[in-house]
Amino acid sequence: MSVLSHIHPAFTVDDATLLETDLTTCHLLVMVGQGTFSYVVFDPHAKRFLALKSYNFQPQKLAVADLEMIEQVFDADKLLFTAFRSVLIAFDTADSTLVPEKYYNSQLKKDYLHLVYPEKLQEAVLADMLPAPLSLVNVYAVDKDLVGFLRKEFSTDRVVHAHSALLQAHPFDFDFRNTEGVAYITVQRNRFCLTIYAGGKLINQQELHFETGLDVVYHLVNALRLLGLDEQRVKVKLGGALANDSQVYQELHKFIPQLEWLQRLPEFQYITKMQEIPGYYFHNLYALALCV
Repeated sequence: MSVLSHIHPAFTVDDATLLETDLTTCHLLVMVGQGTFSYVVFDPHAKRFLALKSYNFQPQKLAVADLEMIEQVFDADKLLFTAFRSVLIAFDTADSTLVPEKYYNSQLKKDYLHLVYPEKLQEAVLADMLPAPLSLVNVYAVDKDLVGFLRKEFSTDRVVHAHSALLQAHPFDFDFRNTEGVAYITVQRNRFCLTIYAGGKLINQQELHFETGLDVVYHLVNALRLLGLDEQRVKVKLGGALANDSQVYQELHKFIPQLEWLQRLPEFQYITKMQEIPGYYFHNLYALALCV
């Protein structure tokens, strides 16, 4: 039975700029997550985002079901078949681990990952080399059929992990080198990425599951205390499709005195309609521009 009628973008943002621009000079930046498929069109010459679209659908237990939903997105959205200058595909998946570059051996990438996560059927294990000063390798697993489908449809081999983009985006934040520490929380559906720095040095990044806002508070405070940081002094930057009245924000606000929303990356330009959407909604999607 077709589910095409249920595939509608939750956000569609563009203006006349899109029609006036030669898209063959632009990059398409795609983010695939659990029950989500989003993209932005990025003009590298003007360093400007021209369009954004985000689809949400009920995440499935079987990856093949998610693939079927994304196939429906392709049937409905013809912009995806534009001859862009390049296409970058990012996966926001839970199974990823960071390895110092000096200790990394490409022949052992599956071993690094499976020390932390059990091996899954139909997985493809990939790795992103993160530039200095990070000098890290992000090793992660994606569904083999899904990545194969997207590579074929977009005719590209350019694949990264969403956390790789976030790690390159955090240094642009004003509080990145805060000596008391800074924690970045990027919330997706029932899970969030927690990245913690002290004095500009990365000391922790992990993906965590949550059911309630208090779960997020617990995981954050527990991680900070284990690292010897004080949650009353640490800056906490929150991003994701959330609102001030969301449970996650309200619970964090009770316990974290220095809680702020993440902002759009300052070195890029955004069309007016994008500026009307809170910048923290698609911070991780905009960050992909740092990977092209």
